[in-house]
Amino acid sequence: MREGSWDQARAIAATTFPALTSEQVSLADSVGRVLALDATAFCDLPAYETSSMDGWAVSGAAPWTVVGEVATGKKSSLKLTAGQSAAIATGGVIPDGATAVIPWEAATDNAGVISGSVEAGANFRPAGMECKQGDVLIKAGTVLTPPMVGLLAATGHDRVEVSQRPRVAIFFLGDELLHSGVPLDGSIRDALGPQLPAILTRAGADVVSAKFVIDDLDLFNAEIAAVINDVDIVVTTGGTADGPRDFVKPAIAHLSGEMVIDCAKVRPGYHILIARIKGDKAFLALPGNPQSALAAFASFGAPLVKSFLGAAQDDLEEINLGAGIKTPEGFSRLVPGTLNGKEFSQSDYLGSAMLRGVAHSDGFALVEPGNNSAGEVARWLPFNY
Repeated sequence: MREGSWDQARAIAATTFPALTSEQVSLADSVGRVLALDATAFCDLPAYETSSMDGWAVSGAAPWTVVGEVATGKKSSLKLTAGQSAAIATGGVIPDGATAVIPWEAATDNAGVISGSVEAGANFRPAGMECKQGDVLIKAGTVLTPPMVGLLAATGHDRVEVSQRPRVAIFFLGDELLHSGVPLDGSIRDALGPQLPAILTRAGADVVSAKFVIDDLDLFNAEIAAVINDVDIVVTTGGTADGPRDFVKPAIAHLSGEMVIDCAKVRPGYHILIARIKGDKAFLALPGNPQSALAAFASFGAPLVKSFLGAAQDDLEEINLGAGIKTPEGFSRLVPGTLNGKEFSQSDYLGSAMLRGVAHSDGFALVEPGNNSAGEVARWLPFNY
């Protein structure tokens, strides 16, 4: 696709590449991973009828004589008859013959005789109240959170099937980049090297290498060749235009790559390239200007990584512009800023080479082409890092 719309380009990035195969990991290692298969309950939860309170399991009407205690974590051998009770903790299995649980604070213990008032069936947690064996607990494509992992543990899981993380090699291109200290004599301090690996990692990728490469096509081709068999995605910054020192397109051609996105009608982020190389590997070429690179990654790089993970793609929230914003003719615009409720406030320092505004923003507002007045609807791309 050459110069398609933002929506067209995002859809291509999200759907062109198939998900990687899955692997099993322990629950402890699964937080933040993408579930590859629907996870079902291995048992009812709770597995038995249990108490929802600390108190006394009682049978019939008060008063009740204490005849024992229910140990948590095992089925009790007690069988209560009318007028009997047993101490029980939250989660304890209801003993046979019990008709209710009266909480400690609602009961009076007088030398082993319990009195108080409780309705029949009170404070019983039925077996299978939370889920039944075989219920789908979490859908495939979901990023696992700590509570989700806890739920899987509670229903008997020890390991879980997750998508493999795509392996990524990053190449930062440009002779002009300085990698330490204060930029002098026309040099430019690299601002993407310290942040892009972390952004990719937060997106779910494994960054296996990150190198700076001078503007030399033969060297660039050799560097790609050295890693191409060990990665799923090649990511570059800079060199995406058609100038004499822009070598990304020649490098893609050298790999016999198929261009699937060749620029998108959005500012910043217009010079985005995505190609298919070596079967189903991806070449993601981001613009060199820092804000442009971040806008392009949020728009197209993040969905691309999600496609390799088999993760559910994000539905973008609608917001309202706090002030009018004009876009270039025929182009969408990505504006960094913050939200107060649903109202968007754009940041200062909006230039494609600037990071000061982005550094204090929560995401990009995607503004439609044309003149957009205050109060009009835009879409929201939150920063997920």
